[in-house]
Amino acid sequence: MTKNLGNAKPSAPAKEISVSLFSRAAPALFPLVVAALGYLVGRHYFGF
Repeated sequence: MTKNLGNAKPSAPAKEISVSLFSRAAPALFPLVVAALGYLVGRHYFGF
């Protein structure tokens, strides 16, 4: 039982780190995605 728990502990922080990195990067990339979509829509409809 303790061996199974010992094997599970290293994998759990790795998953948490990858999720935390994504959650940190997503809010920073969101405005860029919104700006890119706004630029494409504006160029398409208004000829920017």
